[in-house]
Amino acid sequence: KQWYQRRVAITAGEYKSYLRMPFKLVYWDLRGLGEPLRYMLRYSGQDWEDDRIPMSEDGFKTWMSRKDGLPLGNLPYLVDGDVQVTQSAAVARYLARRIGLMPSDEKDLTLCEMVEQEVYDLKLRMSITCYDPYKSYMPGAPASEIGKHDYDFLKAAFEKRLRERLEQLDKLYEKGFLLGSDESKICYADFLAYEFMDHARAFCPECFEVAPNFVRFMGLFEGLKGVKEWQNGEVYKAGQYINSPMAKWAK
Repeated sequence: KQWYQRRVAITAGEYKSYLRMPFKLVYWDLRGLGEPLRYMLRYSGQDWEDDRIPMSEDGFKTWMSRKDGLPLGNLPYLVDGDVQVTQSAAVARYLARRIGLMPSDEKDLTLCEMVEQEVYDLKLRMSITCYDPYKSYMPGAPASEIGKHDYDFLKAAFEKRLRERLEQLDKLYEKGFLLGSDESKICYADFLAYEFMDHARAFCPECFEVAPNFVRFMGLFEGLKGVKEWQNGEVYKAGQYINSPMAKWAK
């Protein structure tokens, strides 16, 4: 009787979702581009599989054996039943639609997309700083013999850019979350903004002095269900690489 009551109480869409296999998210065993997607899944409360590929030669072989079976083979990728999604921004948007983190209002959606692109831009600039593009990171890949990666110059340029953009983001986060003060207004862009700016906060902590509203948002985010439990867990407390350990700065 209880099973029947549960079935008639939900919508057809919810029932279809109930019958689906759990999401599977595949990424390297580090935070990188995958962690905001993991936070979205933790927050959703749904069952999901966290498939982490080791940062090792064996892990690289594992990835190569899977890559060709994917559309635009890349990491991270998401499996949802018979749907495979690659490219981290596309995965974030897909998950947002599936788990209720995509705003329906056109104005709100446009703001989310702008913040999404802003934080991806900052994440890319940080990656350019931390990873030497002339170095070989994959087995068998060639390295440049003449290229020079000027880490100190790039970090100074990144710090300047980060301060400027944080001042702008700070204005957008005056209410708490991007779209409002209530948790019901949380959107997928908040997950991207928190995680990628948490990378930047570890890399350039002094830059965040210019963004008290954004820092307050980060505190609110850390109190969310699924997020709080993860950050209080042993795996999180033990520390995870933000970048590959082969990077100039990996944490």
